[in-house]
Amino acid sequence: MSRTGSFLSEEEICSFHDSMHLFPTNSQTTVHNKQMMKYLNTPIARSIAEDDNTYSSISLEDEQPERIVLPCNGEKVMLTSNLWVSAGLVNGSLGEIVTIFYKESTTPPQIPTFVVVYFPKYIGPPWDERNPTHLPIPAVKRNGRAQIPQKMAWALTIHKSQGMTLPKATIDIGKIERQGLTFTAISRVPYLQDLRISLAFSFDRYSKMKDNKNIARRKHVEEILRSMPPPDNLLQLIL
Repeated sequence: MSRTGSFLSEEEICSFHDSMHLFPTNSQTTVHNKQMMKYLNTPIARSIAEDDNTYSSISLEDEQPERIVLPCNGEKVMLTSNLWVSAGLVNGSLGEIVTIFYKESTTPPQIPTFVVVYFPKYIGPPWDERNPTHLPIPAVKRNGRAQIPQKMAWALTIHKSQGMTLPKATIDIGKIERQGLTFTAISRVPYLQDLRISLAFSFDRYSKMKDNKNIARRKHVEEILRSMPPPDNLLQLIL
């Protein structure tokens, strides 16, 4: 609870302004992303997806390309498709838009030819020798829909952030505890000082977390693991 606003200096709170914000709901995430886009005060290249006669709107949400993408220079984005796994361009990769290219005589709301994105964790060969982590991201076609595979990512839902390690995060765990919600949000950063809790939660809520059946199951598994011999001894037993 020392990471809530009332315990942090104004300077430290300001240092989290550009950090990833995690929310329990999609609506909160959308509001924050649009607010951050307004701060950029830069033109937006609205892109409307192209659907063919095989497109189906009943696909799973996580597999569904966005109907409307709003790219602009300086926008924080998340890749929504596995483009090149071995090079680090995977669904969930975070980056920042550098520039947007269109073919001659093509303008918004048509889909850009490609969007150049800075991906700090990209490890493949450079597209631009001067900027080896800047990559062109063209539209992809999935489920009959063509669209640039990205979404705004100043904020994400806690569910979508699972498995990520973030340099800094501001979290809002909402008013209702869902399965693993608080643990998932808090554990996105490696150190406590990299975390800001935007809304404090009560000790009663914290104490009730231990009653979750999944917590009991996890403790049981941890006890089994602790009772097992060290890896070297276990290998000897197997052999």
